[in-house]
Amino acid sequence: MISHPFHAISAFVKAFPLLLSSRLRLFLLAPILANIALIVLVYMVAVSYMSVAVEGMMSYLPEWMSFLNWLFYLLLNIVLGLLMFYSFSVGVNILAAPFMAFLAEKVEEMQTGKQFNEDMSFSGIMLIIGRSLKREMQKLGYFLPRFIGLLVLSFVPVINLVTPFLLMLFSAWMLALQYMDYAFDNNQVPFPDMRAALREKPLLCWTFGFIITLGITIPVVNLFVMPVAVVAATLLWVQLYSERFVNYADLLDQNRIERQR
Repeated sequence: MISHPFHAISAFVKAFPLLLSSRLRLFLLAPILANIALIVLVYMVAVSYMSVAVEGMMSYLPEWMSFLNWLFYLLLNIVLGLLMFYSFSVGVNILAAPFMAFLAEKVEEMQTGKQFNEDMSFSGIMLIIGRSLKREMQKLGYFLPRFIGLLVLSFVPVINLVTPFLLMLFSAWMLALQYMDYAFDNNQVPFPDMRAALREKPLLCWTFGFIITLGITIPVVNLFVMPVAVVAATLLWVQLYSERFVNYADLLDQNRIERQR
């Protein structure tokens, strides 16, 4: 267990040169394109309603205060900026999830020689996207009630003294769960089984999550945190988890067939 933090650090060190290799370099574009797509979408929707919102607010003021029109636009732009900032962590992950799943596959293929027989037809790609989005919704469903519970605890006297520390640990855990999940999902490991496996190595997950947290706070670097984290997480999957779940998908299929009989 003591060595687990060093495993996490080592995985990130190895992830950078691996991601810059000719086979994986294209995946660097995914988070940048996802960021641009989200910015454009949110900004277009917000701008289309901004004039209406400002006119509605100005209608409550006397005419001589019309000079405050610019102030309302400024405030709305600040609010828009904050909404865009906080929506990135969820929105970008959802938009880029299928692409990051492919990245995890390629890394595992390079490291182990395993071949994923994915159907690359239109219908096959739609199934992959649907599976990835379903998994993202599972993670969101896991995150929200626990996060809300911690926020509620932050208003309870005495307990609120440790709530910031608990929130920090929970955030690191969720980041580890988010990025480790791609390799687990590619190998058809169910979400509850993945969480159980990660809980056995808490120091690994917290170290992994804190490294991501640090990367997110650094401008420009935060654009590339997602693919680097996926590569590092896949390296950890190969090193620490893959043997435990070898042929797991085949066993699941066999169990489904037996239940249907």
